[in-house]
Amino acid sequence: MLASHVILVHTFADRPLVSSGKARVSSETGTLKVGARLRRARLSKGLRMRDLAQAAGCDESMISKIEAGKVLPSLPMLNKMVRALDRDMASFFGLRIDEYKLVQKPDDRQRVQVDALRGGTGVTYERLVPVAAGNLLEANVHVVAPGGEKVDLVTHRGEAVGYLVSGTIELTIDDTTYLMTPGDSFFFKACLTNSYRNVGQDEARIVWVNTSQVH
Repeated sequence: MLASHVILVHTFADRPLVSSGKARVSSETGTLKVGARLRRARLSKGLRMRDLAQAAGCDESMISKIEAGKVLPSLPMLNKMVRALDRDMASFFGLRIDEYKLVQKPDDRQRVQVDALRGGTGVTYERLVPVAAGNLLEANVHVVAPGGEKVDLVTHRGEAVGYLVSGTIELTIDDTTYLMTPGDSFFFKACLTNSYRNVGQDEARIVWVNTSQVH
């Protein structure tokens, strides 16, 4: 299985992804899902389109078009974007899944201070799921400082489930607010807006698992 993927990427690299006119998405590059992979990697890194565009030396509109599947980047440009995400081509296309640890120690987990799609302050995300393997789930430990909050107005298909390990938070799902203490859990459909706020004096830690926005 791995060998077939290597051949596919090699073919992909031999031919420019953008033609001299309007870019066309071939069935080959459609299978690679460059736009979806780029968006997932960017969000997992906690970057906005603007941030990635500045790091890669292109326009923000270019990132938007690539992620939407309307434009395919040249190989050199894609390589710049991948490197800006602290990745390489092999991990970007999911060819080194076996290199990720099945069991991670706390220091092994990637930490992201911001979330590119969600508003809020005082929240750090500890990634529980490797970002390069194209997994169906996203899972994080949300570390929320006293007074910290997150507002998620982005809705999508899927579900979310969580467990409050420590601290005290107010969780709002749609228009209903719940006071949560350690040991409480939640589950809701991702089509609902949600937010939370740490109303306690101590740091709060939430194990949060949801269906990825990009499949």
